[in-house]
Amino acid sequence: MRIWNGYGSEHSMDLVLIGRFQTVTGAKAAEERMEALKALAEEAWSDDDWRTPGERMSGELGQALAEMKLYDMGRYDVDVFALDHTVTRTGETVRIWTDESDVQGFLKALLHSGAKVEIFSRHEWDEDTSNRPDASDRSDGGSG
Repeated sequence: MRIWNGYGSEHSMDLVLIGRFQTVTGAKAAEERMEALKALAEEAWSDDDWRTPGERMSGELGQALAEMKLYDMGRYDVDVFALDHTVTRTGETVRIWTDESDVQGFLKALLHSGAKVEIFSRHEWDEDTSNRPDASDRSDGGSG
């Protein structure tokens, strides 16, 4: 018999990241970069457990990131783009919706493109960034 120990949760983060740019051109460039990262992530996605250093990041992935001048992004930063998320752009604003708690890859992509970034959970805040009236009714601080 095999006993598995682990932790799981059905809770989604329901996060919104908002990147505000000085120009529409900057926002478009960020949107295009994130589309490229999504394609790269889907191409490079792997179910390996990364136990050996050679499995952490392929040379092709490293080269693609270097071409995008994203020198500080790692494999896990790219992998987040393969997970369920939505990116939209309206004028100078780029919005990302995700249920993931690890948003480092999204942050790096926005910041490298020159964004001022805001992050919030839709469990507690509405899209207009006002506090949700039903959020204070939760006895668990909004974690459910």
